[in-house]
Amino acid sequence: MGVAWHGHYLAWFELGRTEWMREAGCPYGELEDESGIFFPVVKAGADYKAPARYDDRLCVLTRLTRLGGARVRFEYEVMRDQSDQLLATGFTEHGAVDTQGKPCRLPAVLRERLVEHGAAC
Repeated sequence: MGVAWHGHYLAWFELGRTEWMREAGCPYGELEDESGIFFPVVKAGADYKAPARYDDRLCVLTRLTRLGGARVRFEYEVMRDQSDQLLATGFTEHGAVDTQGKPCRLPAVLRERLVEHGAAC
């Protein structure tokens, strides 16, 4: 059909979130290896506004919009880079779990970094 498959948007959200976390000083690899904290997706959604075409250059704007004791929410805007056209909006919610997969509270140091980088919380 000449357009990107709708499921790719969730992968693009993940790329945006991964870079956001890295910029916040909380790369996922360190969280998992050093803190034993994992952030599985517990809820996700997307609203599609216009199709991404093959070979489009895209930009994913990522914001942390909610920070709870053991949950976080990110919201996204996927834009066509050449025209700043909004293609989709979406969100993912994540629950913090330990190495056994049990829910856990976010460590204070992690919360501080997330709040500093995501002033919208």
